[in-house]
Amino acid sequence: MLRQQPEHARGFYGVLMRKFWVFLTAAALLFSAAGLAEEEEDLAIDEIVEDVILDEDGAEIPVETPGTFAVEAEVFTPSHGSEHPFREAEEGTYWALPMDITDEKAVWEMLTAPITVVDIGKKSGEKVQAYLYREPDEKSLKVGVVTCESQGVRVIRNIDNGWSEIECYSSSFHDTKVEAWNMLVSGYIQTKYLKQVTPNQNLGIVVDKLNQRLYVFQEGKLLSTLLCSTGLVQWNGSKYQPYNETRSGEFLLMSRVGTLISDRLYCDMAIRFNAGDMMHEVPHVNNADGTPNYGTTEPKLGTKCSHGCIRVQKNKTPEGINMAWIWNAVRKESKVKFVIWEDWQGRQIPTPDAETPLFYNPDKGSYYHRGSFCYSAKSVTFTPFTYGELEDEPFRKLKMCPYCAPEMREAEIEERNAAYAEGTDHDELLTSLRQAYYEYLQKN
Repeated sequence: MLRQQPEHARGFYGVLMRKFWVFLTAAALLFSAAGLAEEEEDLAIDEIVEDVILDEDGAEIPVETPGTFAVEAEVFTPSHGSEHPFREAEEGTYWALPMDITDEKAVWEMLTAPITVVDIGKKSGEKVQAYLYREPDEKSLKVGVVTCESQGVRVIRNIDNGWSEIECYSSSFHDTKVEAWNMLVSGYIQTKYLKQVTPNQNLGIVVDKLNQRLYVFQEGKLLSTLLCSTGLVQWNGSKYQPYNETRSGEFLLMSRVGTLISDRLYCDMAIRFNAGDMMHEVPHVNNADGTPNYGTTEPKLGTKCSHGCIRVQKNKTPEGINMAWIWNAVRKESKVKFVIWEDWQGRQIPTPDAETPLFYNPDKGSYYHRGSFCYSAKSVTFTPFTYGELEDEPFRKLKMCPYCAPEMREAEIEERNAAYAEGTDHDELLTSLRQAYYEYLQKN
C-alpha cells in the first residue's frame, strides 16, 4: 500500500499542524503555570525567559517562551515517509542510510552491501517487471511495479504462507497498469521470487536528484563528482508525461546498450539500470557534416531535463572521469550498484563553508573551478580563492566550470532550497498527475 501523502497535501497539512503545535505549546505553558502540564521530553529548549513563577513549595520554575523550541532537523533516508520502522539489521543499507555524500565510509559500505532483487525466472529479466499486491494474493489489487533482476527492494517481513511484504519506489512506466509514478510503495510478492545479490566490491555510483550530481566511488573512496540530469515531466504535444520522472531506488547496472536515438537526440554509451531507464552520455544532435553538437543539451547538465534516463557529462573531471570512463569501467566490473537518492520535499543542499577553496584563471578565465587543475584548460595552473569571495570582484562574473562540477553559488543553492522547503511543492505538476493513483486506491 501507499505509505505517504501527496507532497502538496503533506505540505498543506504540515503548515496546519505547525500552527496547531504553536497553539498547543502556548496552551501547555498556561497549564504549566497552574502545575498541570507535563514536561516535554523530546524538545530542546533554546531560551529561558527571566520571569519565573513559584511551585507549591515556593521554588522558582522557569517559564519557557513560546516559539523558542528547536526541533531536531529531520534526517532524510530513501524510505522517508515509510510507516515501517527500521530494524537493527537494516542499519547502513540503502533504505536506512541518511542521504549524506560527505559520509564517505558509510556510503561505501552501503554501495557494497548485499541487494535484494526480484527474479521471476524469465529471460532478459532486466526488461521484465512484476507487480506488488495489496494483500498476499495475486487476485488482490496491484499497488506497485518493480523491475526484475536490477531493482533492489526493502524486505519488510517474510510470511509463513510463502509471501513477503516489500517496499520500493514503483517503477511505473507509460505502459504499466499501476500509475504510481516513482512513489514509495509497499506491497506483497511471493518470497520465492526474492534473491539476494552481492554487488561489485570495487566500484559504485550515487546519483542525487536534489543537486543533480553523480558521484563515482572506487575502492572505498569518492573518486569524482560529475554533473548529470535526471528526468523532468514534460508536455509531449498531447499530454504530460509523469513517467519522465526518473525512478529513485537501489539498482544494479545491467547491459551496455550502446547508442539510443530519441527525438533526434543521440545518446551514446547507454547502460541499462531499470527497464527503460538508462545512464548515458549527454545527448547530441548531428550537424550537417555529421559532427556532434551538444549546444542544446550540455548547458542543461546539473538540472532536471531528461525523459527519464540519466544524462552524464562527456567532459573529463580533474580525476579524468566522464561517461566514457564509466562505460569502460562497467565493461570490466559486473554488478555495479547504482543508487538514486530521491529529492524529497524538505531536503536541503548545505551551503559550503566560506573557506572552501576554489580556483580560477586570472588571465581572462571565465570559469571557477574546484581544483588547481582542470581539463578545460590543461596547460593552466589556476590561482586559489575562497567560496566566500565568489560574489566579490573579480570572481562574481565567473561561471561554474562544466568540467569539474564545483559547488553552486550561494544564490543558486538558496533558490533550489526555497523550492524544496518544507510546506512547498517543488513539482506541483507531478503531484497533480499522481492524484489518479490515489483515486485508484480509494475506488478499489
